[in-house]
Amino acid sequence: MTERSDARAEAAARLRAAGDPTAALDADLLLAHVCGVSKESLYAHLDEPIGDGALRTLRALVERRAAGEPVAYLRGWKEFFGLRVAVDARVLVPRPETEVLVEAALAFLRETGRRLVADVGTGSGAIAVAIAAAAPGARVIATDISPDALEVARANAAAHGVAERVELRCGDLLAPVREEVDVVTANLPYLRPEAVEHLSGDRTPLAFEPRLAVVAGPDGLDVIRRAVAQLPERLAAGGAAYFECDPPQADTVAALLGSTLPATTRVLRDLAGSPRVVEGKRA
Repeated sequence: MTERSDARAEAAARLRAAGDPTAALDADLLLAHVCGVSKESLYAHLDEPIGDGALRTLRALVERRAAGEPVAYLRGWKEFFGLRVAVDARVLVPRPETEVLVEAALAFLRETGRRLVADVGTGSGAIAVAIAAAAPGARVIATDISPDALEVARANAAAHGVAERVELRCGDLLAPVREEVDVVTANLPYLRPEAVEHLSGDRTPLAFEPRLAVVAGPDGLDVIRRAVAQLPERLAAGGAAYFECDPPQADTVAALLGSTLPATTRVLRDLAGSPRVVEGKRA
């Protein structure tokens, strides 16, 4: 019977040959996944055998990863804001940089005592669930145009015990939100079509994620513009809106928020130092 260490070496070698820049880490994550253990436990017990069925499963997952499919889709989850968020090909994989948006929104809720949040284009529900889990007094209305995405979000809200405070509504951006809300969070599509049209067969996760969740018109701002235009009727006085964007778009998004609400704005940087989230506080 094959030992875990041998299976690990085989998987890493296959991924390196395929050009995976994180071959060793991905091999470890997939091996731990099929063995049903944590990565740390895997390292402590590499001399244990791996069953034939698990080895076949591992090899199949490695081949999919070699083709570029994100590890998050292969495992069925991605860690986000300390939570295990279920994901699949119906939704975008949550990124670490989006945690900046969650932190900023939570800080505003704590400082103001406000409670009602609208998470627009919720996808997997990562932002909505993270806010609800970290702010027990908050209520979140989470919208998405995709019923399939809302199924994933519903499962995540239930898994983390916040389903009673995360209300899912199907529709375009803020259209399903009839109430005045205190906070709007939005990680909407912000890439130009040419940024992804060449990705078929590429190794980037964007090649596997739903185009509806990533592409937004010639300059990447079509969806953000429409969402910002809806804010005056939905965002309460003294409320705040948080939009994630492509770093080169930050100044444009800030100007949109500032003129449309009007609002005082600031740009927040992600851990890499890139301008990533625009905050607009309504007067």
